Amino acid sequence: MSDLSRTLELPLVDAPLAEPDDAVTASLVVPTYIEAEPTTATIPIVGSAEAIVVDEAAPGVRSIESLTISARRARLALFTLAFGAFALGANEGAVVALSPVIARGLGVSVASVGLLVTAFAATVVIATLPLTLVTQRLGKRVTLTATLAVWTAGVFTAATAGSLAQLTAGRIVSAAAHALFWALVAPTAASLFAPHLRGQTVTRIMVGASAAGVVGTPLVTVTGTQIGWQLPFWALAAMGLALTAMIGIFLPGSKGASATTQHTTGDVPSGRAYGRVLVVAFLGSVAMSITWTYIVAFYTRQSGVPTAAVPVMFAIGGVVGVAATLAIGKVLSTRVVETVAGGLALLVVAWGVLAIGHQWTAVAGQVLLSGGWAILVAGLLNWALRHTPWRTDMGAAAYTVTMNLGGAAGPIAGSAIVAMWSTRSLPLVSLALTAAAAVVVVRVDRAMLRRVRVPRRVRAAIAAREHLKEQRREWRRRMGRGVKATRRERQRRREAGSPR
Repeated sequence: MSDLSRTLELPLVDAPLAEPDDAVTASLVVPTYIEAEPTTATIPIVGSAEAIVVDEAAPGVRSIESLTISARRARLALFTLAFGAFALGANEGAVVALSPVIARGLGVSVASVGLLVTAFAATVVIATLPLTLVTQRLGKRVTLTATLAVWTAGVFTAATAGSLAQLTAGRIVSAAAHALFWALVAPTAASLFAPHLRGQTVTRIMVGASAAGVVGTPLVTVTGTQIGWQLPFWALAAMGLALTAMIGIFLPGSKGASATTQHTTGDVPSGRAYGRVLVVAFLGSVAMSITWTYIVAFYTRQSGVPTAAVPVMFAIGGVVGVAATLAIGKVLSTRVVETVAGGLALLVVAWGVLAIGHQWTAVAGQVLLSGGWAILVAGLLNWALRHTPWRTDMGAAAYTVTMNLGGAAGPIAGSAIVAMWSTRSLPLVSLALTAAAAVVVVRVDRAMLRRVRVPRRVRAAIAAREHLKEQRREWRRRMGRGVKATRRERQRRREAGSPR
């Protein structure tokens, strides 16, 4: 039997549903002909990688204008979007990397600078949905050009800041543009190429976002520490001017949103299970941002890490985060809950190791923290989209808001902890919150765990097969009625003596 004819039968997809036990799901070999194209959720989560591949089949949408440009221009446009992801990611982490230097330069406390992270995250929460709705009728080129222009203005405001108030204003402006950019970049990049190239397309965007942690943050730390904290913002503002011009030149124009991306629904919808995911996301985000916002001060004051070694620490963390994200990609569709539990376990160990307060524990903690956080973020998003009782775009939006609320609350709590005690107490508080999140995860009932282990694409294949069977039954029914009608007509003609 040929592969073409076998696509109509899908013989292996019944196994995980008929016998939902660990042995069956572990040994399941999903046929290559029911593999779905992965899509990408690009979500503005402060302090983490924004571009994450999720197990959701969504058709790509190409504009008429994108079909008329050359392949070279399409590649240049994609490079520009990836370059934008790098610049925005580097700007996002700049305050965390330079918090002690900024505090000295402005004559304020490190805790006050840490509250800028709250302002950034809160702006992302508030601005993402309204700005997306307001600009959805505008062309992608116009919207992204304006977005990067506003972002550049915010970064320029930060670069020229002589007070904490002006720096806060610049961060808020750039955060609003940051939110809109990440809402648009994935569908814009996907629209430049054929749908079957979507996986390669979004990988390029992920490379740009990942490079911000591997290269961007260390460079920001080195230049800001050695020369002055404003220099990295000047460099980022120059990048913003270049990006604004490049978007206007390379990205194809369009008359507006003539088509919208279709979204699927959660394949294991459950309001209770989805609420559990949001609780874990909030606790994990608060735990991370409490300590990470003040991580440079913790390394230099409590762990004795030389200031010159901090950029190396960030580079190590960026590499580990990228490697961890790539490593877990193959297990997310069948072991998403276990992935989340594993990420939380690494974070618990990381906070415990960091709390010891030595140079070697700082290095080990950075490795564990970067790997655990990358695994947790990827796992949580996929878990949320499996259980969302609404469309997956709405589920991702609620998840994004929850994560950023945690990112906004963490620095406030961290500031209070530093004021009352010291930075040494931060990892212990993060450990307690992470452990609480782990308790929520381990309480998932086994029946739901078995259901989630069936990949989404398998459920989609089963649904498609049942739909095809129904169409076949309807076709046979109609054909049967047609044959009977023809026979009755012939009988009537014979009885009337009419010629055939």
